[in-house]
Order: sequence, then structure tokens, then C-alpha cells
Amino acid sequence: MVRPPLPSLARPLVFGLALWAIALVAIEAQVISGRFVSEFHIYAEATWAWWRGAEIYEDGINGFLYLPSSAVLFTPWAYLPPLLGDALWRLSLLAVCWWGVARLCRLLAPADCPGAGPGAGWQRLFGVALLAALPIGVVDLRGAQTEFLMLGLMLAGLADVAEGRWRRAAFLLVLAGAFKPQALALVMLAFALWPRLRLSLALWLAAALALPLAHWDPGYALGEYGQLVRKTMSSANPGGGVWHDFANGLATLGLPLDLMAQTVIRALAGVAVLILARGAVSRLPAPKAAATVAALMVTYLLLFNPRTVLGHFGDMALVAGALAGWEFHIRRNRALGWVLVLLCFALTTHVWTRGLHMATATWFKPLLACGFGLYVVVRWVPSRPDAGRQNATQDMRGQDTRGDSLAIQG
Repeated sequence: MVRPPLPSLARPLVFGLALWAIALVAIEAQVISGRFVSEFHIYAEATWAWWRGAEIYEDGINGFLYLPSSAVLFTPWAYLPPLLGDALWRLSLLAVCWWGVARLCRLLAPADCPGAGPGAGWQRLFGVALLAALPIGVVDLRGAQTEFLMLGLMLAGLADVAEGRWRRAAFLLVLAGAFKPQALALVMLAFALWPRLRLSLALWLAAALALPLAHWDPGYALGEYGQLVRKTMSSANPGGGVWHDFANGLATLGLPLDLMAQTVIRALAGVAVLILARGAVSRLPAPKAAATVAALMVTYLLLFNPRTVLGHFGDMALVAGALAGWEFHIRRNRALGWVLVLLCFALTTHVWTRGLHMATATWFKPLLACGFGLYVVVRWVPSRPDAGRQNATQDMRGQDTRGDSLAIQG
């Protein structure tokens, strides 16, 4: 019996899921054979130290760099047998990440996507995102850092914002920050952008900060917050090394900046993101505004986190891949879609040749992040003050604006 071919929308999704699954199995085989050690042990050792009442923050710029709440939340994985805990942790990262990216794709795909069944257009976008992000995404998957977990929770929280689920949105955004403090930048941005989120964000943030005080020795827990400040001050300026933020990229090109100049630039960039995001939220329909905020925040964290490493660019590749799917299947702009896909593949220059890797180390990937940020600003951020009024007029005329809500304004 000859099986019918897969629908066109399912092919990239099936291929993407299959390739990621193969990568996951290959990585686990390396861990089991002892050829590779992931970051899992760092989180597990911090959690063990936490419940013993020992110091979780070692001296220097490396080691555990998260809130005490992260050590508490990691408990279910830390006390499993090491190989099983590592495998389930990595699987958890991937599941939460895929959930968040799938929800982003649902925001981007109208219900009546041409050539797809009702409500199924998002699968095309999700498939493109998985395929485009795989080459660089396996780096972060291999390391088993919390980056993918943070991304998934951030995207899911923004999707809840777009759908008006304010309390759950606040919970997911704060949970992302409780696991990885870089996500607190999005918590602060969300507090400024959406007034209906503010009370829930404040309550969940207070709960996340108070969670470590449930320790059997609250005095020890309070002391660890002091140690966190010390650790943050030392690790926030790691100096030279293989970091992929804007400052290290400029230093590699012969344009070093002192710490004060870097701090001022990071602050100004944060203000710029706030202004751009506020314009998107005030002028665009909720789904597209949430997607725009996600793309802006991912770009900001990559460029202005002084500890950006290679694997972190998997976040950008997943978001850029989803937007590439949107260009392919919603806007029918294949040229821009392929530009975004090629941008994702260009993030893997470190595996092409050693000479190319050495020539492009620390500056090329931040440059690609700048290119992606420019695409987001030009293609997504509204440029006309009347964009929101135009959408409102279309709604009043009774048009189906679900697809139009994702069309670029201006």
C-alpha cells in the first residue's frame, strides 16, 4: 500500500522534529560514554550545596551565576541519578523551548493560512524555525544551559500577554527570571509596557525572591543574596575571552571601550528597546506586538549581556527562523525568508574551518545579531503613528483582520 505524501506544511515540521531528536540522542550518547560533560553538574552541585547550607557561589567569574531561587527550582533534577538527571534536564529544556517557539508561531500564523487546514498554519512556521536553528541550536542543547528554558518561558509569557492571560503571563515571565536572571530584563520591560501586568508581576517577583527563605536556615539564605551581589559584580565584567557581546566584538576589532562607556551604551540601548517596544505595543495588534517585543529582547540580551557565549545564539536562530517562516508562508517574501535562514546558518562559522573561526571569533556573531535587530526594527516596528487607527478601522468594517494584523505597517 502506497502511503499518501505528507502535506506540505507538515514536511519541514516532521523533518525538524526528527533531526532535533537525532541530535538529542547523539548528545546523550556522548554524555553516557563520558566523552562530554554538560553544565548539568554546575546546577546540581549548587543545589546540593544549597540544601547543605554551604556556599553556592565560588570565587571568580565562573561557576553558578543565578539567583538562589534557581538552585531551589533545580532540586527535582539534582537528586536524580546523574545520567538520568542530565537526560531529563536536557529533555525539559527542549520541551519548554519548543512550547514557547510553537506559541510564537501561533501568534504569527493567521487562522486561515493559505494551503493549510484551519488553525494549522503555525506548523509551517514552527518547522522552518526548527530547521533553521538546528545547526547553532545543538550547541546550547549540548551544553544543557538554562538558555532554552528561559527562551521558552519568555515566549510563552509574551504569547499569554497577547491573548490576555495576564496572571499566567506574569508567572511565566518571572519564572524565566527565577531560573536565569537575564530574563528579569524582560520582566522590567513588561512592567513598563503593560499596566495590567504590573500587580501580578510584582507579586510573583516577590514570591520568587522569597522562595529561598523557605530554607531550613533563613539566615543562610539571606547571606547568599549578599554573596550573589558579590558574584554578580565580579562576573559582570569578565574581561577578555571568548565572549560574543558588542563590547568584546569591538575590542577584537581594535576598538576597546572602558567599563563606564560599556555601561552607558547598555543603558542607552535599553532605553531604545523600551521606546521601540512601546511604539509596537501602542500601535500594533497584540499578537504582532508581542512577537516584536520578543525579537527585540532576544537581540538586546545577545548584544548587551557581557557573558554572551556561542550557544546563546540558538535563541536568536529560533526566533529568526519563526520570522523566516512568516516571510515564506504569510508574507510570501521568499527573498527575506532566505536572508533570515542564511543568517541562522552563518552563526555556525565556528565549525566550517579553524581559520574562519579564528578570523571571525567574538565579532562576527554580534554583527549578525545587529543585522537581525535592524531587520526587526525596519520590518516589524511600526513607522506610522496612525498604524493602530488603521487596524481599528478595518475591524469596524468587519474584515477578517487576523491575517492583516500581522502585515507590516508602512
